[in-house]
Amino acid sequence: MTLATTAEEAFARYEAAFNEDRLLQGNWHQERDGRQLACALGVIGDEVDGPANCPAAIMPRWLARMVPWFFDRMDFADARQWGLEFYAELKRLNGNVPFEVVYRWHAEHVTVLAIEVSELRERSPEPHRKLQALHQRARAGDRAPVEEWRSILRNAYAYAYADTYAYAYADAYAYAYAYAYAYAYAYAYADAYAYAYADTYAYAYADADAVRAERMKRIAFGMVECLKAVASPAAA
Repeated sequence: MTLATTAEEAFARYEAAFNEDRLLQGNWHQERDGRQLACALGVIGDEVDGPANCPAAIMPRWLARMVPWFFDRMDFADARQWGLEFYAELKRLNGNVPFEVVYRWHAEHVTVLAIEVSELRERSPEPHRKLQALHQRARAGDRAPVEEWRSILRNAYAYAYADTYAYAYADAYAYAYAYAYAYAYAYAYADAYAYAYADTYAYAYADADAVRAERMKRIAFGMVECLKAVASPAAA
C-alpha cells in the first residue's frame, strides 16, 4: 500500500480499515487470514512503522508520537472509535494542527486527571494546579520564561515520579533536550512531557487493566475534543 500524503486520504484509509475490520493493536502491520491489518498509524502506508514515517501533511510529529500510545492502551472497541474521530478531525483541519492543542489538552484534561488522582491518594494537588495554570497561560498567549517552565515541570514530574512507576520521566528529559530547538526550550519541554505526564497519571494507582484503559480513553478522547475546538481552515 502506497503512502497516503494528505489528511483526507489518511481518513479514507482508516475508515476503510475500520469498516473492513483490518485494524489491530500492538503491531504496525500484520497479515492475518489473507488480510493486511494495520494499527492507527500503519494504515497510512506500508512503510509507516513509526511516527517518524508519518507525513507532516497528515499530522505534526508531536501528535504522531501520541497515536500508538493512545491506540494501544485503550480497549480495542474504544481505540477503533477514537481513531475514526481522530482522523475525521485531521481531515477537517487538513492536517494543520497548532501546537496550542497540547496546552489545551493539558489544561482541560491531563492536569485535571492528575489533580483527581492526587486527591484520591490524599496528596497535595498543588504542583499539578501550578502546571495547569502554566498551560492556561500558554493558551492565552502568555508563554512563561523557560526557567519557569523548567521549575514547574520538574516539580510536577518529580511529584508524579514519587507517586508511581513513572518510567516516562527519564525518557522525557532526554527527548526534551533532543528536540530543544524551538521557542527557547518552552515548546520542546511541553512537547516532551505532553504524553509522559499523561501516561504517568493514566496509570497511577490503577492496578486493574480496566481502570488504566478507562483513564487512557478519557485523555485520548480529550485530545479529540481539543482538536474539535480548533477552527476549521478558511475556505479558499
